[in-house]
Amino acid sequence: MVTPRIDLPTGEPNRFGLPDTTGLAPAITAARARIRKLAHRRGELDPVTTELVRIRNARHQTCYF
Repeated sequence: MVTPRIDLPTGEPNRFGLPDTTGLAPAITAARARIRKLAHRRGELDPVTTELVRIRNARHQTCYF
């Protein structure tokens, strides 16, 4: 498990086994969930694009798993 650099509201891991940070910005978490649900419902999320964005973000955050 990754050791967080800041104190988190909860020590519980998320579905990926990483520290849960959703309590730090609940408004962003809620907005992200709404966008994801809408995009999936409309069929606008391309799996390849989603993976490329994930890889880009991992590189940006120097987070290589």
